Amino acid sequence: MNTEFQYISIREILSRVTRHSKLQGVDLESVIQYTLDFFGIAGVPPMFEDRQDCVEIHNYHGDLPCDIVQIIQVRDERTKIPLTAMTDSFNGHSKGIPAGSTFKTQNRTITTSFPEGRVRVSYKAIKTDADGLPMIPDEPSFLLALEYYIVVQVYTDLFDSDKLSDKVLAKAEQRYAWAVGRCTTKFKMPSYSEMQSITNMMTRLIPSTREFYAGYKGMGDAEHYNQHR
Repeated sequence: MNTEFQYISIREILSRVTRHSKLQGVDLESVIQYTLDFFGIAGVPPMFEDRQDCVEIHNYHGDLPCDIVQIIQVRDERTKIPLTAMTDSFNGHSKGIPAGSTFKTQNRTITTSFPEGRVRVSYKAIKTDADGLPMIPDEPSFLLALEYYIVVQVYTDLFDSDKLSDKVLAKAEQRYAWAVGRCTTKFKMPSYSEMQSITNMMTRLIPSTREFYAGYKGMGDAEHYNQHR
């Protein structure tokens, strides 16, 4: 989906949810946590932005950026060759045995098959404002889905405490189900240009097996062939 969205402060969601009579006690900290949970559940692309960062590797390890949501690709900064996922049970650097350029991640740490160097990490991150607070797409279907996700979470707590009827909770869950379905459908629908790229990938006579090493640069290009008579 190539549509560009404006982004607004997460405080807009706080303003929306506190309009509900039973949610007036919800604070900004709670809204941030609920929003991060919703990002993980819905996972629609416009919630995130593309970022890159260089990581220093010392003794096979490096510290990843703290804002990573999903790693797209990792490459050696000197050779520009992408690293593949590590499958070795012994982290790919057993003494005396040569290993390819591989990596794995755990607890904000990247482990590589080489002891020293630099890698460039391409990744998805949550868009933030100057205060470090998450920003959200200013799009009606997204805002409604996030609002009702928070409503359902708070209503569930109230229901568990016998402070809310099951009918009220069920109605909120129904509204959320409709809103999140509409949101994910809208955000994941490819544009015409993206659909053409998908068509180009799926209609190749000769499958391309090297796009990973080119950073997926030509994966959506059309295939050309010449007829010789």
